[in-house]
Parts: sequence; C-alpha cells; structure tokens
Amino acid sequence: MPVESSAQSLSDLAISASRVAELRERFLNLNKQRLMRSRTSLQDHQRILLDLLPLLFHVNHPILPGYVNASAPCGIDGYTPDDATLTRVHQHIARSFDYPCQEPRQPQIHSLFLMGSCGSIAQSDSSDLDAWLCHSADLSEPELTLLRKKAWEITCWAESLGLELHFFLMDCEQFRRGKRDRLDADAAGTSQHFLLLDEFYRSALLLAGRYPIWWLVPPEAEEHYEEYTAQLRTEGLVRDNESIDFGGVAHIPAGEFIGAGVWQLYKAISSPYKAVLKLLLTEAYARNFPNVDPISIGFKREVHLGESDIDKLDPYILIYRRLESYLSDRQERDRLELVRRAFYFKTGLRLSLSTSMKHQQRRLLLEQLTSQWHWQPEHLLNLDTRHRWKLRRVRDEHRFLVAELTNSYRFLQEFAEQSQQKALINSEELTLLGRKLYAAFERKRNKIEWLNPGIAPDLSEQQLYFHTLGFGEQRRWVVSASARHDFEADAILQEDSQLSALLCWCFCNGLVKDNSRLRLSGRREGISEEDLNHMAQRLRSHLPSHVPAGDPRQHEAFAQPKVPLSTLFFLNLGQDPLSQLNSHGITQHRSNYPVTSVEMVCINSWGEVIAQSFNGEDTLLDTLNAYQQLTVAAGKAPQNIDVICFNDPKGQLVTRIEELTLGINRCFTNTQTPPRYVIKLSSGFHILQVRDDELDVVRADSYSSLVECLERGQERFSPIVLDPYCVPDSALASIVENSHGEDCHLFYHTRDGWIDLFVRDERGSLSYRSSPCSNPDRFLAQLLLFLLHCRQEQGNTHQFHLYELRQHRGRWVSHPLKPPKVSGSTLYIEAHAVERENGQASFDFRWNHQWIRHSDEGPKLMQRLQQQLRERYPHHDYFRIDRISLGEGQYEQSAVYLRYKHYLETLLNKEY
Repeated sequence: MPVESSAQSLSDLAISASRVAELRERFLNLNKQRLMRSRTSLQDHQRILLDLLPLLFHVNHPILPGYVNASAPCGIDGYTPDDATLTRVHQHIARSFDYPCQEPRQPQIHSLFLMGSCGSIAQSDSSDLDAWLCHSADLSEPELTLLRKKAWEITCWAESLGLELHFFLMDCEQFRRGKRDRLDADAAGTSQHFLLLDEFYRSALLLAGRYPIWWLVPPEAEEHYEEYTAQLRTEGLVRDNESIDFGGVAHIPAGEFIGAGVWQLYKAISSPYKAVLKLLLTEAYARNFPNVDPISIGFKREVHLGESDIDKLDPYILIYRRLESYLSDRQERDRLELVRRAFYFKTGLRLSLSTSMKHQQRRLLLEQLTSQWHWQPEHLLNLDTRHRWKLRRVRDEHRFLVAELTNSYRFLQEFAEQSQQKALINSEELTLLGRKLYAAFERKRNKIEWLNPGIAPDLSEQQLYFHTLGFGEQRRWVVSASARHDFEADAILQEDSQLSALLCWCFCNGLVKDNSRLRLSGRREGISEEDLNHMAQRLRSHLPSHVPAGDPRQHEAFAQPKVPLSTLFFLNLGQDPLSQLNSHGITQHRSNYPVTSVEMVCINSWGEVIAQSFNGEDTLLDTLNAYQQLTVAAGKAPQNIDVICFNDPKGQLVTRIEELTLGINRCFTNTQTPPRYVIKLSSGFHILQVRDDELDVVRADSYSSLVECLERGQERFSPIVLDPYCVPDSALASIVENSHGEDCHLFYHTRDGWIDLFVRDERGSLSYRSSPCSNPDRFLAQLLLFLLHCRQEQGNTHQFHLYELRQHRGRWVSHPLKPPKVSGSTLYIEAHAVERENGQASFDFRWNHQWIRHSDEGPKLMQRLQQQLRERYPHHDYFRIDRISLGEGQYEQSAVYLRYKHYLETLLNKEY
C-alpha cells in the first residue's frame, strides 16, 4: 500500500448502508459476468460442473456425484438452487432427484470459490480449476475427513468430464492466524500467505455462499482493515452469516517474498511460463518494499471508482500491465518479451489459426495486446506451432528461461541480504523445495540435463542416428536426426564421450518415443545396431519419463535425502576382451574381472541421472570407487543393479560383476565394522577399505606382498573379506574363513624344522612370520603366553583360538586345536619400552631378573645382551622374547606387539 494512501484515518471515512450495498452489488455483478465468461470457455458437457458444484456441497444425496454418506458436512450459507440448476440435474443426472431432499440443517460450508485463471483471458481448454472450499471452524477431524473424501469424489467426477479440479479446504479463522496445510505438490504450505491472498482477491469467483468482506473495505482503509470490518459489523451493515473474512493485504512482510519466490521457482520445473509471470510479479513487489501496492488493491480501487469493464479488470491483464510497467521502467526488453511469450502461451490461444466462437472474446482481447506489442504474423506462427518445436528451438527457449530463473534466484538472495529477513516458510518445507530445485536445475559434471520442462509437448524424432567423431581419447559420440555421414555442426543435436550418457540425454529430453528408431551411421566402433537398441531398452526400463521434481506423485521422495535407486553398468562397449579365451572361458583369463571400460548410469530417488565412464588399467577400481561414493553418500546401496556386456556370450563376466557389486554392498553399506575387501586383477591384488567415506585402495603386486599389507594396523576392528575368486584355495582363504569376531586367531604350519605362523589379531590385522622351530608345542605355548601378556597390558578381554593349517586335495584347510601345555622355560626375556626417538622405541631388557639398560649400553645394547645370553645358555639355537611392555597409555593391537617381537628377536639372534 503506498504511503500516501495510508495517511487517511478511519474517522475520515464515512460508512453508509447505501455505499456498502452499492459496492456489494458492483462486485457481485462483476463476479456474475466472469462466471458467465468462465462457463462459456468450457466445453458444452463440462459446463454442468459449474452449474452443479454448489448443489453437490449443499446436500448429501446418493444419486449425486460426490456422495459419501449422509453425515458428510454440507449446506452452504445462503444458497438455494434455482430452477435452472434443478433442471440440469434432472436432464443430466437423474429425473428422480427431488429438492429439498433432506431436513434443513445448520450450514457447515461458508463459501465456495474458484480462483486463478477462471473467467479470465488465461482460461484455456487445458486450464485446471482451483477451488477454495471454506468450511465452518467447528468441524471435527472426522467431519473434515468426510468433507475431503466428498471433495475427492467430486474431483474424480470432474476428471470424467475432462477437467482437472483441485479443492483446498479453508478455515478462514485459521487462515487469518497464519495456520496453513502442509506443503505438497499443489499447496504452497507456509511459503506464502499475503501473496496468496492477493492472488485470491484479484481472481476469485464466488460460486455460492458468503462473499469476502474485503470487497467492502475502501482501498484507502486497507491500513485499518480490522477496525473498518469491525465497524461494518457493529453498525449492522454486514450480517455475521453474510460475509467471510480472510484478512487484509496492506502489509506484506519481506520474508514472504523469499518463500513465495522459492515456491514459484519450484513450480517453474513443470510450468515455467506461468511461474515466470508470478516470479517477476514477486520481484516487482519486492523492489518497492515496503511501499508495496498489491494488484488486488489496485483492482479493488478500480471497482470502487466505478470501473465495470471485465476486460480492464481481467486478473491476468492486470498482472501483465504491472509487469510491463515494471520492466519498461527498467528498460529490460528481453525480459519483457519473455513475459509476453509466457502470457501468450498461458492463454492457450493461437492467433494465426481460427478459433471457436466460445473463445472469441478472449481472442479479440489478445489481438489488441499483440497489436500493441507489434508482433508480426510470422512470429505468431512460430509461437502457435510450439507443439512442433524441435530441439534447437527448445534449447534456445530453455536458455532464456534458465537465465530468467537464475536471475530470479539471485534477486531473492540479494533481497534476503538487503532486507535482513529470513523466508517466512517452515524450514522443513524450505528444505524440501530446495531439494527439488537442486535436482531440477543444478548443473554438475556427469548429470544429464533436462531441456524441455513444459516448453514443447513433443520433441520425439522418428529416427535418430548415432555416430562417432575423433579417435582414441578424443573420440565422442554424436546424435542427429539426419542420416548425413559428414555430421556437420548444424546437424548434431548433442554429443558426449560415452554412448550411454547420450542415450540417457535422448530419453530424458523426449527425443526417443515408442516408435522411434535408433540407427548407427558411419564408424560403429565395434558396436552393432542391435547393441545400441539393447542398450536403449535397458535404459528405458530404469529412466524417469519426466522431471520427477515437478511430478506431484514424486513429492514425498524429496522429504528424504536422495538415495540411489538403479545403477547400470555397460561393460567393454565396442571391445572384445574375452575373444582370446579358450573353451574354459573366463576361468583361464589372467584377470578375474577382464574389464577394460565401463559406462555407469545411476538414477537416484530425486530423479537425477548421473552417467560416468571409466577406462584404462584401473577401470574396475575407478568404477567401484564411484559406485561406493553413491552408496556412502546415501547410506544404502541401489535397489536395482543391471550389468550389461555384449561380448560375454556365456554371461560369466556379467555374473561376476553382479556378485562383486553385491559383495561390495554387503561389506561397505551400513556396517559398524568397516572391512577390507580383497580382489585380484591382472595388475595384482587390491585391498579396498572405506576411510572417511572415501574408498581407499592398497595395491599388492604379489601374494606375499598382499599378506604384508594385511598386517597394517587398524584403528578399530576391520575384518578381511576375500572376493570369491581371489586365491580361493590358499592358506589365506582358510584363515579368513575361520576367523570370526574380535578375537585373536593363530594358524600355524610346520615344515622341515620351521614353523609358518599367521596371527589374525583382535582388530583384524594379519601377521605372518616364519621361524626356526624344533618344538612346535613349546613355541606355541610361549607365543600364547606372550599374547596373554599383551592382552593384559591392552586391558582387553578377547579370546585366543588355535588352528593347524594342512593341505587337503589341493586346498588349505584349518583344523582347530586346544592350546598346548608345557612346562615353563628356564629362560624368560622381557623388553620394556623406555623412550621414543623419532618415532622409534628404545628398550630395556630383563632376563632371569637381570637388567640390561639402554641408558647404559646405547647402540651396543643388543650385542651386549646376546653375549650375556650365549654365555649363560650356549646351547640355545634361537632366543625369543617372552614379554613386551610398550608403556602406560600405549594401547596397541597385538599385531604391533608381534611386529616388535619379530624385530627385537631378529636383532637378538643376528651375527655380530
């Protein structure tokens, strides 16, 4: 409201019964004319909806559409069906219907309105109908449930007539207090209040019941809305059951522009032209904040001044005039042209073609406007053939729309900073809308872009030709609707480094329909036309057919973080890595997974399509890393995994990759104990482990190197998981199979005076040592005693399990044993860490109660200790450490103690 209009006090405004009656009559006459125009815009068989809608909510009768039961709330204040309405019922519903058909009851519905484009130049054959069903505040929750069901049944009846009808149940008292229904695909939730009311007041059509008391409040009294309406009631100029009160629109808070703007950005996903008009109106309002003059007040001002021309008071004409003035003042010609196109498309008229008589008035009005815009016939023809627009025209228009939406988003950010106001929208609803915007508009690497949300109805091509340009790393796939082999730039519709991404782009942007034929042209790069169409079929079964962010049926998916739904792996496209295999197939290949290229497509619950490709020596590892990132970010693995390989006739490679992904999922998804997954490729062994949500890969060139790598310390328990095809008959496979939980497991094998020892400790690290041994029982007893001392210093409670490794039919197997019992040794050697220099520990030693200290001997300590031991025990072949203490606060795992033990024993037994 302009500042100068608010200066007039309420005492200066005279209120007379005759003036109130005159204003009421003006609005009712205007309402009647717009209802007639709205009815005229409908097809003959659809007009019955407007004729009967009030009656359907006024009574409950089994023979009428929308009947639920006799207890459903009904009765509209002040409504009585006229003879024409009853005649329509008898002609089109049932001759047996009688009115009144029930005992009179207290009306439970105050008003029934239509709002939006009804009765305006923008009401086209495809326009939906939004109805405000204003009910009594006294209805109980069960009664509201019945009313919603009744409204839904009437919605279904409207659908049978070819009309899209949405009901919004409204309690005017709750609305005035700011309480709104939760946000869904159609309702704006808490994103707007006064702007919604502004739209309602300038466009609402009263079908039956109470009229808005807002009609009677002079524009100059809008600042004193509450006092003025109270005076109207106090003086008896308006009866309690005569009007309905949703409140005034004098003060629109700054935060509402932000929330409403975000809501309209979301609506732009599926209806960009309509959203552009409302976004720009929000911007035009916000530019004048706090001196906002809402269109609804301007509309009311004209009516109060005596204007009765419904063309001049057309709500969409009023919007256009406001935007035209705003953009002309700012000299933003391109944006104004976009507004004109959006307005033209919203009308649904085609001025270059003939129009039926029911749209004649709307056509005349639009012709006047386009004449003022100096639009030429060829421009009109271009717009009128939008249904035949193809990709290039849509891409240009998409660029304009995205630029405008981006501009609107930046304006909202700047406005929020300047006004220091937060969006007046529930934080959960803001998060949900933000997710939808992110999914629909964010551009990022490997994400498929949707170019045609609501721009043109059909971009499909009868035939699409795929071809490659360039060679090697510079090779790219291109698609065209032309069979020309030269593929000049103007013939190319899109290009991409991977074929699957190009197919995804074609599907997502509607270039491929059921009757489309996909062809290969020029160089085929080892891919047949059959392969191409097979790829397309597999992708079609997973890809969304439209932008899910704009789909009302997908609304609830955005209430949760996105999760992967489907992942497709296309292996070795255009290559033949299995061709050299003999009849034994993949089992004789030097790699368990002969994969040299992968194209991966992932579809998540927000409808985002991500396409990536991997090539080279680390193809499979890079693929697994990217796949793991998808699952880690979501906390769960995709529900569907689809693996495709065209040069794997027996399906062996496909089966193995499916098993591998399932194994990775089991290991790394929702686990409290992050394991290490070991696979074997042609480049060697690879240990996969998730660290800080990243897939860490440790490479080992040989089996012995793999065992060494598995000894590395772990911060917490991390079991070893062997891929099924990784050394399945080895001792390592048997060790992994028999090691369970966070206990310590010992495995040994004797050979020619030596003992091979494996210890998988309480954190999952695997230590291997080979040592001379003449008495295995004594060796094992001493080792178990050493590990018991380690456990005591660690303060742990893990148990010990002993196994003997034996070979059986070409496999290593583990046999559980009871720990050996032997008498104590005459020699007992302890090592005590005393200090750490440059990360290295220094030790003092005690043997049989005799100390030898590092501070006394320095670098000669081990040599001096060996001399003492050999002098005292000349017949000992090998001296072993019986106990190591790393000191207070050093809570190392058993593998670390064993590493120190081996290191110190090596020094103690070497030749000096």
